[in-house]
Order: sequence, then C-alpha cells, then structure tokens
Amino acid sequence: MGHYDHRVHAGNAGDVWKHFLLLEAADCLLDPDGSLVYAESHVGRPDYSLRAPGDWEGGIGKIWPLLPSLRNFCYFDILADLNPKSPSSPISKSFLYPGSARLIYELARRKAAKLEADVWDNDPDVAISWKSFSQALKSTGSFPPAKISFHRGDGFAGVLSRLSKSPPGLLFIDPPYINPEDVRLAEKLLHKAREMGWIVLWWYMMEMKTVPCPLLTFELHFAEAGLDGGRWKGAVVALAGPESERFEHLIGRMHRQKEKLIRMLKLE
Repeated sequence: MGHYDHRVHAGNAGDVWKHFLLLEAADCLLDPDGSLVYAESHVGRPDYSLRAPGDWEGGIGKIWPLLPSLRNFCYFDILADLNPKSPSSPISKSFLYPGSARLIYELARRKAAKLEADVWDNDPDVAISWKSFSQALKSTGSFPPAKISFHRGDGFAGVLSRLSKSPPGLLFIDPPYINPEDVRLAEKLLHKAREMGWIVLWWYMMEMKTVPCPLLTFELHFAEAGLDGGRWKGAVVALAGPESERFEHLIGRMHRQKEKLIRMLKLE
C-alpha cells in the first residue's frame, strides 16, 4: 500500500471544517499559561505550499477574501498571521497552509502555553518534513517550550500504546481512508481513548455511511458555506469525551462557534 500524499488536497473544504473545529476545541481546552497534551494518529506535514490548481481552491480559497471578518476565530486568525503579505486570493508561492499539528503549535505559542504532542505518520517524506520543522523550532528558541514528538509508523497502534503513558488530553483521529480497515480501527481507538479520559475528535466525509456509531457530530454541507468539495457533499467531525462539566462546556462552545461561522459565511 502506497503512502497517502495530502499535498494536492491541503486546504480543501474538508480541511477547513476539521481544522476550524479542532482549533475551537483546543482553544477551549488550552488555558492561558497552562498546558495541553495532544496526540494525532495521521498527521501529515507541518505545512503545505498552496499552488493552483489544487483542491484548496474550493476550500480555503473560497474563504480567503473574507478573512478580515473571520479573525475572531482562532483558526482563521492563525492563517492570516502566517501569511501577512498574501493578497486577497492565496494564489501565491508564499502562501502557507499549516497542517493540524502545526495549527495546534501556533495556538499554544500565542497563548503562552506548554504543549506536549505526539504525532504519527508512516510516510518517510513526512518524517523528513517534521525533522526540518523541529530543527527550525530549536534554532529559534521556541518559547514557551513545545515538545512535538513525531513517530514514523502506524498511528492507530502508536496512539493506542501511548494513551496510558501520558495524562489525558486531546486526540485527533484523521486517517486517509485508503485502507478499508481505517474506519474500524478509528472507532476502536476513539472508544479506548474516551474510556481513558481523553477528548477525541474524529473526522470523516459525510458520504461514509458506515460511520460512526452513535456519537455527537458536527456536520457541514459544503454548499451551505459556499465551499466546493468536488465529489463530496460535506464533512463531519465526531466528538467524544468523558462526562464532565468541562466536556459539556466544550460541546456548547463548539456548537455556538459552528453556528456563528456558518451564519457569517451565508451573509457574505
């Protein structure tokens, strides 16, 4: 089985939805001057350079001209900060689109919070990109300290083995779905992590009728937000976590922010 390469898909409509919700969850859980434990099963590269043509044109490319009005959302604010010289349209060699773990790092950095992250991918080129990113962090003296440990290998098995070795935190499950077993393994990982006190986000496309088991979900039909997902009508992020006041607060926050974003996009 070949390695999945996300470069042509980076910044697509599905990325916009999952990264928006991931950052809202992390922002809610990450207190100023605090810390966050983070894990990700299939991380991809730290960042991507967007060039036309690409799937991003139906995703972040549709939203980019609206960015000034969306900076109250941490995801869009980070995108704008990473691309200060970009024009109203991101058709530029200098346009950088961060991957999920890079977004988490940028959020922790701006909130002066300590980050302990373990991320997995089995692509050797992705491993090289994370090595370069880690070296860049060391050379710039990142503060507060961010420990991002990249592990080359099977993310499902890797996260399962790591769950009991660190305090519970935020887990993002984002497999490429090129293996028919991905759905079953993702569901197994979600349940195990929730049992151990983790808060879990699981991303998948709306047309994948076999998932998930009954879970709280945040759905987006791309057309209602002015996005184009190609053959996909929409995307879903399932949320799971231990019953607690903190988790209930997170659910409320994500619902409010979801409705606020969709309402703003419809008005544009």
